Amino acid sequence: MFTVFIVGTAGSGKTTLVNSFAEWLENNQYDVAIVNLDPAAEYVPYIPDIDIRDVVSARELMRKYKLGPNGSIIAAIDMLAVRAQEIKSQVIDIGANYVLVDTPGQMELFAFRSVGSLLINRLSMDRSAVVFVIDATQAQTPSGYVSSMLLALSTQFRFNLPQVNVMNKVDLLDRSTLDEILEWSEETDLLRETLLSSQANKLESDLSVRITDVLTAVGTMPKPIPVSAKTGEGLDVLYRILHNIYVGGSDYDYLE
Repeated sequence: MFTVFIVGTAGSGKTTLVNSFAEWLENNQYDVAIVNLDPAAEYVPYIPDIDIRDVVSARELMRKYKLGPNGSIIAAIDMLAVRAQEIKSQVIDIGANYVLVDTPGQMELFAFRSVGSLLINRLSMDRSAVVFVIDATQAQTPSGYVSSMLLALSTQFRFNLPQVNVMNKVDLLDRSTLDEILEWSEETDLLRETLLSSQANKLESDLSVRITDVLTAVGTMPKPIPVSAKTGEGLDVLYRILHNIYVGGSDYDYLE
């Protein structure tokens, strides 16, 4: 059993990607289960095998305890951590090869609190990985791209699991823009030059260059996989990389 935690910022298309990737796996004859861990989700496009909203609802906590939106999500996640072993047992009983876990949309309330790491740890199986979803429309500028990669690295440090970075919504970009972003991921010197010559203010450019140098030095700027949850582009590549992790590999580059 392979657990894949799908993490991303609000609006990155994370939940839509969960749905599309689950359909791709099913269409290719793989057993898959979906776990919805977002207690505040009003709508999900899939039918979850395990829905945390059946256990705790952020909306209900808001009403009962007079909490705000963020406070109710925090309280719900804390309550989930207490019942993590029960949730894991339910997942094991399903017996699927792949378990896709749709994490809360308010990423910072989940990924950057200790209870988030605790929940990930308790729900992980023998093989687990994180898929970090980058919004391609937010990575069109060089500084936006660097910011996205820094956030991806922060998530990887928090969860300490193999992580695959995907750039979703590439169907919204023209080909030349996508090619430019992918060139930045392959040639850090080009990225640095683009940052220094950009129209951004000097502080933003200088800081982005320094962050790029740090990410490059520690080897944490892998090429993000371009995908589209809408068209299905790149889902086969995502599967191959995840499968490589599943069988014990550690190379997250493209598997040709």
